[in-house]
Amino acid sequence: MGEKLKNKNIKIIHILLSMLMIIPSIIYLIQNKTVMGFNIYYNFFINTGLNKTFSTIIYLILFIASTTIYLIIINKKEMFENIKNILKYVAIISIIFLIMLPWTSSDIFYYMGVGELDSKYNQNPYYITMKEYYEKNEEKIQDEILEQGANNFWANTTVVYGPIAQLIFKICTSLSMKNINICLFIFKLLNVIIHISNCYLIYKISKKQIFSIIYGLNPFILIECIGNVHNDVLIVFLVLLSIYFLLKKKNILLSIIYLALATGIKYFTILLLPIIILYHFRNEKKISTRILKCFQYGIIFLIIFALEYILYFKDIQVVTAMLAQTAKFSKSIYSAVIQIDENVMILMKGILLISFFIYYAKLIIDLITERNIKFYKIIRKYNIALILALLTLTSFQQWYLTWLFAIIMWQKPNMIRNIIGLTSAIEIANSVYMFKVESYRYDILFVGITICLLVIWQITTNKKLLKEVTCQ
Repeated sequence: MGEKLKNKNIKIIHILLSMLMIIPSIIYLIQNKTVMGFNIYYNFFINTGLNKTFSTIIYLILFIASTTIYLIIINKKEMFENIKNILKYVAIISIIFLIMLPWTSSDIFYYMGVGELDSKYNQNPYYITMKEYYEKNEEKIQDEILEQGANNFWANTTVVYGPIAQLIFKICTSLSMKNINICLFIFKLLNVIIHISNCYLIYKISKKQIFSIIYGLNPFILIECIGNVHNDVLIVFLVLLSIYFLLKKKNILLSIIYLALATGIKYFTILLLPIIILYHFRNEKKISTRILKCFQYGIIFLIIFALEYILYFKDIQVVTAMLAQTAKFSKSIYSAVIQIDENVMILMKGILLISFFIYYAKLIIDLITERNIKFYKIIRKYNIALILALLTLTSFQQWYLTWLFAIIMWQKPNMIRNIIGLTSAIEIANSVYMFKVESYRYDILFVGITICLLVIWQITTNKKLLKEVTCQ
């Protein structure tokens, strides 16, 4: 009886901490009645009249406390009797974070703006920017969604996501009736539903409740995917579906379709394609047959991927739009090092790119030549390849780490511990911009603090924390 009461108190504390995280958002909404004109970023209290340092310290205390409770819950996973109880609890916490305003990212207003440009004005956002269209038609436009989007940091850029992302933006905004508050709620509700679905899929694939807890209650995920409404949660959903149909249903075609849909949001998921195909045909004795299957299903994947662009295609620009991000430097090791020595940055980038390509090529060659292929082994190698790929990005954002959670079930306990530590460290390091402003000048501090915190995490946390947590 005492243990049940203790577990109940832990849940209550967790819920209270989550509610404290959203109080500034509630106050803002009560005072302003709308999110129209929202532009107070990197200030936890969402109030320009209050001291930013004090505001940030309060946030850090709440985040660290929430992370501590989260780790306690992981260690006391028996407090949940079954997956239904986990999903109900994740739903409660998710709904709390649904109220949180996106105070460290304006991306959601970009999603809404390009969706509105597409759904209400029949403009192709891969060829015309929000700012360009709004400035040409400002006098006759009475649309708060497009107006807010036109003032966004990315307003002068065509769509940097794949067509599936744009289609989702379009559908969500078409339901909003030009009301920015309804529109934000629709996007947030979608992410909450997807987040809970991901928890269930993780359980269905792994048959272990602990992985649903690790993903579903992670403060980093809750802040970035529900609070800030990043679409990376949709990628996790589609990748999980792809893996589910590969492993549980043995349906390679549906697996390829879902992976193509994921790639239609952000292109990095194409890295999984040869792994999925070669694993499915692992029992084929001839190497030539395996290679042939790669080409056959690779073509199917490319056809599906190409069909996704039909609604928006005019020329190759529609595919290359996402490359706009590769020309920017933000929050990456490169944006940190370039402030010290540009030549060192170029050398480092070259080394990391070569390392990634060599490692990934070896992974694929091993898959082609080996006969006894274990999924958990190759997915662990893919995890390393994905981390190397993240390190090659010149423009890195902390929410990209969400991608790692789609394959966390097969990682070694120590790797899972480090992924949890990394997501916590990077969210704390992000407070550098809260003390000051969001600027590349502080990227070196962001990277440095992340590394230092990860080292501290390695030293201070128990390596046996997740000793029995693995899915093979």
